[in-house]
Amino acid sequence: CSHPGSDNCTYRNFSSAAQAVTEWYLLQFTSILSKVPLQQRIRMGYQAEDMILACLYGAEPCNYKNFTQIYHPDHGNCYIFNWGMDEEALNSSNPGAEFGLKLILDISQQDYIPYLSSAAGARLMLHQQKSFPFLKDQGIYAMAGTETSIGVVVDELERMGYPYSDCTTNGSDVPVQNLYSQYNTSYSIQACLRSCFQNDMIEICGCGHYMFPLPEGASYCNNDDNPGWAYCYSLLRSSIRHRQICIDSCKETCNDTQYKMTISMADWPSEASEDWIFHILSYERDMSTNVTLDRNGIIKLNIYFQEYNYRTISESASTTIVWLLSNLGGQFGFWMGGSVLCIIELGEIIIDSLWITIINMISWCKGLKQKRAQARDPGAP
Repeated sequence: CSHPGSDNCTYRNFSSAAQAVTEWYLLQFTSILSKVPLQQRIRMGYQAEDMILACLYGAEPCNYKNFTQIYHPDHGNCYIFNWGMDEEALNSSNPGAEFGLKLILDISQQDYIPYLSSAAGARLMLHQQKSFPFLKDQGIYAMAGTETSIGVVVDELERMGYPYSDCTTNGSDVPVQNLYSQYNTSYSIQACLRSCFQNDMIEICGCGHYMFPLPEGASYCNNDDNPGWAYCYSLLRSSIRHRQICIDSCKETCNDTQYKMTISMADWPSEASEDWIFHILSYERDMSTNVTLDRNGIIKLNIYFQEYNYRTISESASTTIVWLLSNLGGQFGFWMGGSVLCIIELGEIIIDSLWITIINMISWCKGLKQKRAQARDPGAP
């Protein structure tokens, strides 16, 4: 409602009570976390040294120090491999599973908040270096108790700019303040749409939504300081007009990279090997001879390039100015015979016609004078 005790409320219908409970708890959860400092939220989340049990890139061992940590409002602590922000980007020497990234993760399913997340697994996403990962839109799940293999094929998309399309190179010509630039990431249409919504939220509701970055000087909405924020957020979220304004304001990038994935899964570890695998992993993690891990909290990942090359899809103009003039000349030559020789012949015909006309006019004038002279002197020969 717009404020406590008000009749000015908005209502939503759900096909299942499970969806209603999750949505309500998520709304309250955002209000609570909006008042928690960032560093405290990071400490509350999964730490990389606890989550990443084993790591191998190609033939070289790696560990949690090779991952860059960012805080994601939807998923808490996220860890990015080979982001290329503060460290030199790593190259893949060959295609195939043996040369990819291999991970064993502990997702600690027993620590899940039951009313906020009903799915168990790890959320993964492949994205360009120095770009922000929008896991909710483009991520995939890796299921607990499985070995998930992800083969990747890369497509490069190159769009033509004005006047062929309304794409942007780096977002500098987009009339929306990119709130994700505080992460030093590149422009994307997802970042633009979320920034546009957050700017509208701050302007209309007086505070920002916890799921999106804040501009300088703004604050997040919460139930204590902004009692009617949920009502305002619901109206803005369902507003087709505001959504269309953001869609019209944001532009696609002229250069984009798409990752097409082939995913396969198998149970892991097998019944024959789970005893010794869990003993080793439990000892490495907790220095304990007791088994503290089970298949409900373990995921094995293999991520690799399927091919050593990538495909480039480029836009090109079907007709340029040069081609247009050439085609016009060709059509004119075909239909009108407008070659150089024909033009000379046409000029000759025009000159001959004028010369014959002049001669005829002179002859006619002479004949007219003779007739007049004979009329004045009838006896003349």
